[in-house]
Amino acid sequence: MKLRNLLTAASIAILPIAASAATFIIPAAGTGPGVNGSQWQSELTLHNTSTNTIIISMKFHDANGAAQSESVALAPRATITISDIVATRFGREAGTGAIELTVPDEMGNRVVINSRTFNSSSAGQFGQDVPAINVNDAATAGDTVVLQTPSSAVDNRFNFGIYAVTDATVRWDLIRADGTYVTSVEKSYAAGTQLQFNNGIVSLLGSTAENDDAIHALVTSGKVIAYGSAIDNPSGDPTVTAGIRARADIRVNFVGVDVAGNGSIDAADANHDGVLDEPVDLWLSGYPTYFRVVATGPNGEPVTLSFINPPDDAHFLPNSDAVQWYPNPAEGPMTTLKVLATYNGVSEVLTIPVHLH
Repeated sequence: MKLRNLLTAASIAILPIAASAATFIIPAAGTGPGVNGSQWQSELTLHNTSTNTIIISMKFHDANGAAQSESVALAPRATITISDIVATRFGREAGTGAIELTVPDEMGNRVVINSRTFNSSSAGQFGQDVPAINVNDAATAGDTVVLQTPSSAVDNRFNFGIYAVTDATVRWDLIRADGTYVTSVEKSYAAGTQLQFNNGIVSLLGSTAENDDAIHALVTSGKVIAYGSAIDNPSGDPTVTAGIRARADIRVNFVGVDVAGNGSIDAADANHDGVLDEPVDLWLSGYPTYFRVVATGPNGEPVTLSFINPPDDAHFLPNSDAVQWYPNPAEGPMTTLKVLATYNGVSEVLTIPVHLH
């Protein structure tokens, strides 16, 4: 194992080091006709606070991934606005997607990005700002992104969507205002794809919208950016709904981790949020390390356990809740393992912080 790590380190050392870049995602931008005679377009405004010209790379992403690339040179202290960007820069007559903006890392805090999507009508323009989000702030496995729908389901329609920063799987849950769970749909998304679900409670979740519904997007693998948009039906005026990252109680009963394998729980999840309340202590002197992940369904049903992005040499023993792992000391004293627990087709993410000694 040590030889393999040395070879890997040597291979990395001889590779050229690429210049780093900061990447921002505008999760929703579009052009073309919409419901109730609406006519949509997006504009992008960029401002440079530095004394140097900045080259900004732009990519349009839709359900098929990155569709087209463009670049713009932003002069020192300058501001530019690109009107109807999806049509004028990415050549679409109609469509919705995400815009990826990449700038040199050292200039990441010197570019100000503003995005606006609006409906043009005979009564004027009705629009909303759609914030650009750094990919480092995307939701990851174990996060729940909450999208709150309008207080009036009759007067508004609610669209929501997702941009997959990496290959990802998301479980969409519909929760009524009184806390009643209605339904779940789990979907997988390829890296770089953007999908919007117009009237999504109907089109994706197969239900009827009610006042103050909440949509939970539980990320079970990968990294995503989720968003929503409430549109007033009479005027066509949209209001963006930012996805709020939160922790939610899980349905799986995550009892905890048994390090010694003697039936005693050494670290538990007492508050049922899927994260152990304290790190698991593992000693490297006992190579390999073994421990059990103790979990059941809400009524004692058996669960299937698997790692999400496992570290090297960590695996569950066949048909078992026992883990065999050769931790790499070079990773530092603290690390985190994420486990997918599935019962009756429902998956939850279990987070296990580990302290290596």
